[in-house]
Amino acid sequence: MSTPWTAPGTSGAGDPHDAGAPLDVPPHPAAAGPHAGPGAHGMGGPAAGPRRELVQSVPLFPLRPLGLGEVLGAAVRIYRLRPKEVLSVSAIVFGVAFVLITLGTGASMVPMFGDMQAMMQDPESEEIFGSVGDVVLMVVTSVVTGLITTISSSLVTVALTHLALGEATGERVEAAQMWATMRRRGLPAVLVALLAGMLALIAFSLPAALGALPLILMQEASALTIIPLLLGLLVGLLAAVWVWVRTLLSVPALVLEDLGVLSALRRAFALTRGRRLWRVAGIGLLLYLLYTIAQQVIGSVFGTIAVILYMVILLAGSFEYIIAAVLVLTVITMIGTYVAVFLLAPFLSAGFVAVYADARMRHEAWDIELTRRARAAWSGTDA
Repeated sequence: MSTPWTAPGTSGAGDPHDAGAPLDVPPHPAAAGPHAGPGAHGMGGPAAGPRRELVQSVPLFPLRPLGLGEVLGAAVRIYRLRPKEVLSVSAIVFGVAFVLITLGTGASMVPMFGDMQAMMQDPESEEIFGSVGDVVLMVVTSVVTGLITTISSSLVTVALTHLALGEATGERVEAAQMWATMRRRGLPAVLVALLAGMLALIAFSLPAALGALPLILMQEASALTIIPLLLGLLVGLLAAVWVWVRTLLSVPALVLEDLGVLSALRRAFALTRGRRLWRVAGIGLLLYLLYTIAQQVIGSVFGTIAVILYMVILLAGSFEYIIAAVLVLTVITMIGTYVAVFLLAPFLSAGFVAVYADARMRHEAWDIELTRRARAAWSGTDA
């Protein structure tokens, strides 16, 4: 006759009052990687001592070479594991950046509003938008905006890189540690990002300039000038993407290996050399494509609201309040950009950390070290 099922760790035929007792669970899932041997439990079964009765949360990613789905899963799972920490850091850093960008954008728009007001007062005026100074101001504003965005993105990536690896190995990283890592490694990360951006700009500019040379010399649009220009732009774009992929893992390497600026760039090139490049390029570009699509979706919602309010203000004021309408349109659009960026920055950062970890586990057996760290973290939790 069959005996009733009993939960592991209980004795006897099982008391009906114990039906809700928790089940024994194996060690941290991250530790059960391909290199986990019998030492995890001993040769004859579970290790001696108190048994773990609470289920450990699933790690950010398994400690072994990752598949595409596991990398994408890590980029999404970071929100479930540490929503408060990742969103608060992202919101604060990008919030400061948003304020600075708003001030810069407002300063550049003041001359434009003056030109619009002059045009409304004198529609027949030939000088509508103006002076060279206005154009220079807008260019400078665009450059400053790009620098602020690069700096804030680098700082958030530093903090979330530390957090993401901790969630993979079971080493909990508190918010104070994230901020400390940002203060300690923030400036080197910004320098890495700026150098990588300069390399990408040079890689794009040289072929584009060579392609534009026939047009500059001949001063005539023809097949002999347009085709080289298009080829130069295409080659420049591909070269810039190549540099972006080669430097994609530089910030994770800088943070997790405690490297200097140039050492982090060299390390990123080493992790993407040869055939390794294609896997990093494919997954990295897919992550960035998904990030861009989601950003556009969120931005389009705010953009639609902004356009509706813009038209309402124009129609309600019989097209007399065009400056107010443009101001509302600009502010709401910028708020939408801010919301999209700070919400989606953790997705990109966690995904890139997973790509970095996959590259090292796949080619350098880094999973052995990570598994050891996960077991140490698990033992500390049990203690």
